[in-house]
Amino acid sequence: MVVLFGMAACVSAGNGPGIAVKMGVQTFESPVSLRDTTRTRYELEISSQLFADDRLDFALSVGGSSLGTHRDYYAEVVDGALIEESYKDVLSLLDVRLAARLHPFGQDGPLRPYLGAGIGYFWFLDSWSDRYYETIEDPYYPGYYITYADRRKDTDTAADGFFPFVMAGLNVAVSDNAELLFEFQYDIEKEDSGFDFGGPIYMFGARFRF
Repeated sequence: MVVLFGMAACVSAGNGPGIAVKMGVQTFESPVSLRDTTRTRYELEISSQLFADDRLDFALSVGGSSLGTHRDYYAEVVDGALIEESYKDVLSLLDVRLAARLHPFGQDGPLRPYLGAGIGYFWFLDSWSDRYYETIEDPYYPGYYITYADRRKDTDTAADGFFPFVMAGLNVAVSDNAELLFEFQYDIEKEDSGFDFGGPIYMFGARFRF
């Protein structure tokens, strides 16, 4: 009975496991232009119960950004045939993260800062589609034209790998179990195949602890 009442007290104090939804921006080197670019990022987080006097927890999160759609089109006449080629690439960056976070002041007070670090794994995905058209004059019926078409599509992992990151944030209590959060993350050596996705991330969101 004592254990059960203790668990109930922990949950009512808002230090149980939690779920958070975050939205923000991240800045990294664009895989297309190789210049710094800033993209919108979304993240879903599941956190453990707070322990060690409400000063430590772990968080598992999944997030990502759309890097845009890129199109190319080429057309030329070869031996009387019109050749047309179009290319479409839908680029995205996804990652999963595991972090340990230290809350120096626990859950006391409305403002609850924290520091953390962890490791993640990222995927740079290219969902591509190619179209090829060849238009020729019908050899048996002059003045009529025939078009041959070929279409292909697939999703390739252009880069992936592990990376470390650090974080700092501030939770703002709005009730016993709910809080707003402001968070800064920095991805380190998030690189593969000549692509560099390391850099700062700024997030805003809300968390509910059960």
